[in-house]
Order: sequence, then structure tokens, then C-alpha cells
Amino acid sequence: MSRGNLRIRPAVPSDITELIALTVDNGVTEHIGRRGRRGDPHSLADRYRELLADLDRLVLVAVDEASKQLVGFAVLVEEQIGVLAPAATLYISHLLVAPAFRRRGAGRALLTGAVRHAEDREINHVVVAVQAGARDANRYLARLGFAPLVVRRIASVATLRRSLGIADTLDRVTLRRRRTVRGVIPGRVVGRGA
Repeated sequence: MSRGNLRIRPAVPSDITELIALTVDNGVTEHIGRRGRRGDPHSLADRYRELLADLDRLVLVAVDEASKQLVGFAVLVEEQIGVLAPAATLYISHLLVAPAFRRRGAGRALLTGAVRHAEDREINHVVVAVQAGARDANRYLARLGFAPLVVRRIASVATLRRSLGIADTLDRVTLRRRRTVRGVIPGRVVGRGA
């Protein structure tokens, strides 16, 4: 797939270094891996290796043919939306373009690749994640025909506890600490092995 001098293709493991650079260039450094700290390149490399090995996800990259530089990527996964009347969608969890290549067709080329993938899979809708405060990205997607679907809000459990006036009793805190020390995570049921 190409648009001008851009080629869209599935990502391969040799792209990981450039994927990390694009992630950092776009300010997406809030990744916290199981084994790493916030923004840790080793953790990001592990996460990209996992993504590329995941058969349920597809990472498309935009490559500038002139420089052979990776200039953008999109992470795609098939999802069901709606509980009562589920519908298959192609969900784009990340659509990132290098700042120097914005407004040059890389985002459009990646979306074209996503549309072709959706058509191949006989999926009728594409959902893309975009930060609420990303005005330019929201305007761009609206011009292409994307409409708001839902507004998802996030809060930490600690914030909700304070806001709702929930007080932990000493017994509950002690029980939670004992379970954690014994390797039992509160709220998670673990089956017994044979």
C-alpha cells in the first residue's frame, strides 16, 4: 500500500527501535510495563515485541520510501462494541505520526491501510482512540467522518475512595496486607493446581 512516497506494511521486529523513537517523539512515554518504570525503553521494547507476536493485533507502519524512515504507525485489533447488541469493529488504539511528517499524508495512508484491513476482515466500522484534549487530531478525524462514540473517564481508586467518602477499616487494610505478603492478590481468585 502506498500514498505518494509512503509505503504501509506490517511492522517487523527490526522496526522496534524506530517504533520506540516515534512513541517518545509523540510524547507517549506514560507506558508502565510489568518489568519497567515509566518511559523505560527496555519496557517499551518488551511491549513492542509482545505486540508484534500477538496474533490478535496488527501493527501497521508508514515508511517514507525516499529516506526509508519509519514515519508513523497504527496498532489495530478487532473488538466487539456494545453488550446488548454487539458489533464487530476494527479498533485503532494508537495512530502516531512523526511530528516532522504530519500534514504530509502519513496519517491518511495509515487509515487507508486500516480500512483495507477492515474490508478484508468484513468489518464495517473503525474506532480510533484519541485523547480528548488533542484538538488537531480530533478535528482531523471528524473531517474524515469519525463521530464521537463514548466519553470514557478515568480516576484512581484512591481518588474515588476520597470522593465517595469510603474509609478503610483497620481490619480490611491488615487483611489486604496479609494476603499480599502470602502472594494472594486481593480480589483475584486463583485456582489450585493439581
